[in-house]
Amino acid sequence: MILRPLHPFNTLIVLGFLLAAGGCSHMPVTSMVKLARVDFETTETALLRAAVKLPANVRPRAVTLRIGVKLTGGSEDTQDFRLTEVSDPTELISMRDEIEPGTHIFAYRLEPAEATRLSLFREQLKAKQKAAGSRGGSLTIAINAQGCHIGELPAKVLLTTYLRTGETKNYVALTRDVDLRTVDSKRDLAAGIPPCT
Repeated sequence: MILRPLHPFNTLIVLGFLLAAGGCSHMPVTSMVKLARVDFETTETALLRAAVKLPANVRPRAVTLRIGVKLTGGSEDTQDFRLTEVSDPTELISMRDEIEPGTHIFAYRLEPAEATRLSLFREQLKAKQKAAGSRGGSLTIAINAQGCHIGELPAKVLLTTYLRTGETKNYVALTRDVDLRTVDSKRDLAAGIPPCT
C-alpha cells in the first residue's frame, strides 16, 4: 500500500515478524495515516525502534530490520540491519496499555554502527536513483526474527508488531493479533517454532 509520495521514494511499507521460516504482513488501516508522516530519506535512524508482542512462552531471537528499495527503473536493493533489545524499561512505558494477560513485549533499536550503515545505505540509494535518472520507487520494511518457545504453544499464537520513529513519537501497530497458526493457508507457521535451548 502506497502511503504517500516521498522524495526520492514512494513509501510502500510491509512490516512483519518472521518466526522460523514464515512471516506475515497485515497492517492496520489506522496505522497507515500515522506512518504517512515517516520520510525514509530523512528519518533519524538513532530514534528508530521496533517492538513485538508475543505469547508469554515465545521468545524472539536474532531480530533484524529488512529494508528493500525498488527504483522506478527496476533496480532493487535489500539489506538487513541487526536490532538489539532495549533494556531501558522506560522505552516500553508508552506501551503499557498494549500488554494483555499471557503476553509480553520486546523492544529493539539499531546499534550505532547499524544506524550509520543504514544512513549510508540511504545515501547510496539516492546516488543510484540520481545516476539512473529515476523519479521514484517503493520502500518495503520488515521486522524479521527467529523465535523459540518454552513449554506448550497456545491454541492461537498471536503476534503484534510495532514501529516507532522520530515522526510518529509513539509505537505504531504494524500487525495486530495475527495468528501464526492460520495466517498462511498452506501451513501452520507456529508449528515451525523450535523449543528454546
